Amino acid sequence: MTTESSPQKRHLPRWRALLILSVIFLGFVLVLFRDTDLQWWQDHTLRDQGRMRYLQTRPLPADRGVIYASNGTALAVNVPAVTIWTDPRIFDQHKKDWDKVAAALQMSPRALAERVQSGGSGFAYILRQGEPQIGKALKALHVPGIYVQASSRTYYPLGAVTTPLLGLVHLDHHGAAGLEMGYDQWLSGHAGTEKVLVDGQGEVLRVLGARRAPVPGHDLHLTINPQIQYWAYMTLQAAQKHFGASEGSAVVMNVENGQILAMASVPSCNPNSRNGCTSPDDYVNNAVHQAFEPGSVMKPFVVAAALKTGSIQPDQSFNVSHCLPVGGFCIRDDVVHHELNVAHILKYSSDIGAAKIALRTPAQAIYAMYRAAGFGKTPDLGFAGATAGVLPQPQTWDKARHATIALGYGVSVTTLQLAEAYAAIANGGYHVEPTLIAGQSVHKQRIMPANIAAHLRHWLEGVCAANGTGILAAIPGYAVAGKTGTANLANGKDGFQKNKTNATFVGFAPGFAPKLVMAVTMRGSTRYWNFGGVESAPVFRVTMRHALQELNISPRWCGGKACASKDKGITATQAEIWAEGGGN
Repeated sequence: MTTESSPQKRHLPRWRALLILSVIFLGFVLVLFRDTDLQWWQDHTLRDQGRMRYLQTRPLPADRGVIYASNGTALAVNVPAVTIWTDPRIFDQHKKDWDKVAAALQMSPRALAERVQSGGSGFAYILRQGEPQIGKALKALHVPGIYVQASSRTYYPLGAVTTPLLGLVHLDHHGAAGLEMGYDQWLSGHAGTEKVLVDGQGEVLRVLGARRAPVPGHDLHLTINPQIQYWAYMTLQAAQKHFGASEGSAVVMNVENGQILAMASVPSCNPNSRNGCTSPDDYVNNAVHQAFEPGSVMKPFVVAAALKTGSIQPDQSFNVSHCLPVGGFCIRDDVVHHELNVAHILKYSSDIGAAKIALRTPAQAIYAMYRAAGFGKTPDLGFAGATAGVLPQPQTWDKARHATIALGYGVSVTTLQLAEAYAAIANGGYHVEPTLIAGQSVHKQRIMPANIAAHLRHWLEGVCAANGTGILAAIPGYAVAGKTGTANLANGKDGFQKNKTNATFVGFAPGFAPKLVMAVTMRGSTRYWNFGGVESAPVFRVTMRHALQELNISPRWCGGKACASKDKGITATQAEIWAEGGGN
């Protein structure tokens, strides 16, 4: 009989079974411990890290206030822009894409690399206030480690025409120069914040709501007329090119209320271009920051002081046939005359005649007239660093200074101050505080009797008539009054540069009932005929003509047509040709 044997039962050794059970139990304990750690002890930390990665609080930039011209045209506005930044730790891992990124950014790969290296290990700005289309092109590449954030920048519709006046805005949205800087607190807003949900590349998936809404800045309304501002700048620029001047400035002002309708300077730059304004020297407001010896444009105020004190009479004449010795040198005229009355001393700009009038007039009286007219005072217009010029105290004047200060030497002024001072002659004898901000009250103070102002207006019309030094300022159909001034540039060694000048013209129109005053200064011209009557008077002529037309100020009418001008032979001068842009 066959016996079937069953398979032999096999058992693990006891010690092995215990080892396996111990490992399983220990693993279970570790998992339980880790779960407890995550659930209880590290719960807040992990939640915070999750929020940092996917929930972010981002700043909401506040728009600056808009700067408006007198007619409501915007001179400085906010437009969309982008800020582009990178995390170099991530971006460095994708160098194969850098050429594409550089092309989208419109920069060289080398420039991109330099900007990546310019920041810290986790952050570097690549582009700030860039064009939105650049950000759009960059997003389309989907390159990790480089991010695009919406922002804004300031755009200037008139470009270089207003840069010295308005200034610029820094990348941090604060004013860097001009009115943008002077009124920065008024124009600046207060940034807000918002909660956003972002993906792993930092792109916003959803806006969860504003934590603090941004507060925009206040708008600023100016007295500037954009058309007059444009013509002042363009004509200045043409004159600078034609005469080779290093700089120039012009101010157009309402003679009754002091409102500044134009304030232009050259050189200038376009702040809307990426590299348009690289240095503060590119956009200095020469009308308020550059003081200079003005030359003969100071003579009317010496005459006013002399008439006011009774030192001379309106019809008095002076022998000007010989040079006038003062302080070891002799004052001479460019053209020899024998005897000139006060009107002709101004018309022909006689240095001998003006010096003789000054020496008859107490120094304190001349100083007081200069000071009352606005010379030696810092303008309160919001321009940081605006100069007061130089007006020496009268007790420091010797005979030479007493005589030459009447000729515009030994005193320095600004283009704005000249417009301010001549407004008093134009409006009947009142000094009016200049203003750039619309709606401000008018501050007037009489500085000369009305009859003296009337004499000066009449005499200054003669300056712009036939044979006068200001003939190139004449405007057909309009009576124009004004004064030329030319002073050699100082060389810093108690001497003067013979071939470089401050060339100035200041005038007002219409002569019979003045509405506007304009001062023009060109500095450092290299051409020979660099006189105020040749270089600056045509700038006045072209700009003032457009200003009168822009404001619908009609010429004087005689028998149904415009009265004949005293400058019949000047309707198509070479000066006007270059000023209109047709010269070389």
